[in-house]
Amino acid sequence: MLGPLAAYLPTPRTADGGVAPGVLAALADRAVTAGADAVAVLGSTGGFAYLGGGDRARVARAAVEAVDGRVPVVCGIGALTTADVLGHAAAARAAGVDAVLLPPMSYQPLTAGEALALYRDVAAVAEVPVWIYHNPRTTGLELTVDDLLAIAALPGIGGLKDRGLDVDDVRTRCAALLAGVPAHVEVGFSGDALGSQALLAGARTWHSGLAGILPGPWVATAAAAVAGDVPTVDAWTQRLAPLTTLGARWGAMRLAGAVARHVALDLGPLPAPLLDPPAVVLAEVEAAVEAAMA
Repeated sequence: MLGPLAAYLPTPRTADGGVAPGVLAALADRAVTAGADAVAVLGSTGGFAYLGGGDRARVARAAVEAVDGRVPVVCGIGALTTADVLGHAAAARAAGVDAVLLPPMSYQPLTAGEALALYRDVAAVAEVPVWIYHNPRTTGLELTVDDLLAIAALPGIGGLKDRGLDVDDVRTRCAALLAGVPAHVEVGFSGDALGSQALLAGARTWHSGLAGILPGPWVATAAAAVAGDVPTVDAWTQRLAPLTTLGARWGAMRLAGAVARHVALDLGPLPAPLLDPPAVVLAEVEAAVEAAMA
């Protein structure tokens, strides 16, 4: 359903902290025009946890309108309670998204059994395919491959987004997931640096945050990975390493504004209490973007 590269968009904000749908539409159109196979909003790069229901619905509508059916639109619906998740799912569905992405958020750490119950309850009524979102760094929940396979077997699950610690971990997890998921469930991996290795290992989709701002290099890398062109993948990976290393350290959401300025887009302020990285880091971002686009 999603294809080799899903570009995750940041959420542009106005000076007073509202959503800037015009800038979001420009980001979506750039990603599709560059060759992204799907557009995702309200993921980690999109700062879903910092937005209320009304703003989330505006983001979903803006993305669907801008994409205009050219590629699938995926929308994050994460929240602390199942009731709130269901509300976000209904709003996303009403906006016309093609699938929803569910990270198992919590304040009290969730168990694997509680995550399974969450996905079961949401997938049963979502009316669009639900994507599993496994990102221990942001959710605090570490799921094993067996945990993910149990969730993937639920009715209504359309795919999953896993991540690995390194190349070997990505390959190992990818092989185990591909061997165990139902045939209709798409296996994908996140990580701006490692997702291409998942494509080489047979995964369906690379879910990338930086691709939502600077799609060209990620589209090229994904195409090479799908073709099995390891030398080209390695060359692009090395070329993008300064930027992906900064992204891993600071998070794509914090770096998004500096990257977007390089392509003449203003994403507005980060939501407080988040702060822009120090000036020296922003200078490194500028240099890394120039190298990526050279």
